[in-house]
Amino acid sequence: MFLYEHEGKMLFHQNGISIPKGRVVYSPNEAINAAKEIGFPVVLKPQILGGKRGKAGAIRFANNEEETLKIARELFNMELYGEKIERLLVEKKVDIAHEYYLSLTVDFYSRKPILIFSTEGGISIEEVAKEKPHLIEKRYLDPDIGLTPFIAIGVLNKLGISGESAKKFVKIFTNLWKLFEGNDLFLAEINPLVLTKQGDVIALDARVVVDDNAQIRRAWIGELKSKRTGKESLEIQAKKLGISFVILEGNIGVIGNGAGLTMATCDTILELGGKPANFLDIGGGAGPERVASAIDLIMKLGNIKVILINIFGGITRADNVAKGIISAIQTLNLKIPIVVRLRGTNEEIGREMLQSVGINAYTDMIEAVKKAIEIVKGGNEK
Repeated sequence: MFLYEHEGKMLFHQNGISIPKGRVVYSPNEAINAAKEIGFPVVLKPQILGGKRGKAGAIRFANNEEETLKIARELFNMELYGEKIERLLVEKKVDIAHEYYLSLTVDFYSRKPILIFSTEGGISIEEVAKEKPHLIEKRYLDPDIGLTPFIAIGVLNKLGISGESAKKFVKIFTNLWKLFEGNDLFLAEINPLVLTKQGDVIALDARVVVDDNAQIRRAWIGELKSKRTGKESLEIQAKKLGISFVILEGNIGVIGNGAGLTMATCDTILELGGKPANFLDIGGGAGPERVASAIDLIMKLGNIKVILINIFGGITRADNVAKGIISAIQTLNLKIPIVVRLRGTNEEIGREMLQSVGINAYTDMIEAVKKAIEIVKGGNEK
């Protein structure tokens, strides 16, 4: 489960990582009150689960009440990556001397946690890796040992940070490990981690992903889930329906049967120049009701240009998938195109059923993916 920035920062604060003084608000008037309480100048940041808010021009600064009201009104009337902004984080503006990047994540190939640190923060770590790889330092960590001060100092020294300056970062490194290891996180990212002109080290952003499976021993995960509404509640709804569903940032809705096939579909979309909006695995043996529910979930994302359904059926019967698609078209009054790749059990029956509603199912996955991308770029379904 992805956490909102303010939720991640609350975890940071609870684990000894400094954050700016701030407050979450739900209206322009609340934004003014928060700004006066915090003290100008302030920064107003939309709270959405996607990233790249700065590049979208959605992170704004205000120096007085008039500017705060104007900016808050603009942000609350904005849609960002297909999502209506419903809350803002109002924070004290920080005097930045330098920006860094720091993260802990799980490398599933090596089956180890990995520490990533860079002296170039505030921008995408992928850009830094491509253009300035010498400014990134990585360390694989032994889970039984963790991130010790000795390891932290070694990483810092490698990038030219030593002495008293290094001591300020070591505490952040070790506290981030305690948070990461102690709360079953997949990702704890601070970008940027800043050194202020006053000499403090502060986390200006928080990108945190927690393992949902840890909810049985981490009560706070369930508490956060219970507060989810709107788009961010869809993954929770999907789980109750027996559907594996993860929200991504594209505009091609993806439905597959089997995690491997669904992941391959998302990867192929990216490889051929498209952007998947989600990962959705209906699972083996899915009936018409689950297929229709899957389409309904995807439509609730709000930014979908086409739905790509990729089925290779064994225990999942192609005719049942076709029934679900037809049911969704009729009950949801779908207006967006659906591209289907259909192979496996009862595929001829399923293909004939889909033809009755104007859908010619593909047999080849690559062709189906290309067609979906063509539609997004302006083509028409045939």
